[in-house]
Amino acid sequence: MKSETSVEIPTESVITNIAGGLAGRLRSLVLHLDRLDRLESGSGQWQTAFESAELPEAATELTLRALSIVAERANFTLLQALVSDESCSMKRLIQTTGWGRLVLSERLNDLIQVGLATRMIDTDHAQITVAGANAVTLVEALRIEVARQYKNNNGRSAEWR
Repeated sequence: MKSETSVEIPTESVITNIAGGLAGRLRSLVLHLDRLDRLESGSGQWQTAFESAELPEAATELTLRALSIVAERANFTLLQALVSDESCSMKRLIQTTGWGRLVLSERLNDLIQVGLATRMIDTDHAQITVAGANAVTLVEALRIEVARQYKNNNGRSAEWR
């Protein structure tokens, strides 16, 4: 874990960076589905209607999935391992996490699905994305603030006073 002084306090840019990564992943998914739509129907009408008909629901779903994935302790541990280096070999991640290759691959795929990590198959390395790094920053800052507020209130809730 990082010390309290080494964690950047989240600002609007943290939210913007996370949202930018999720939006990029959403664009990638939309382009993929558009290609499928064009192959199936030849019309390409799905993407045209997507923004007005499905975008709010899709953005909500991807955002909640990303938060859920980050909130899983094992996934967060993997994000912390990834944020420590520009690129991490699968071998090093196996050593760091203690997981087998299959479990590591599945956890990494969860992060990739929501745009928090990437994997380079040719080099057998994984990398954290800007969104993933900012998600770690957000969680670390929340952890520090929770502990700080607990200490400031001597372990008692403000409404118990």
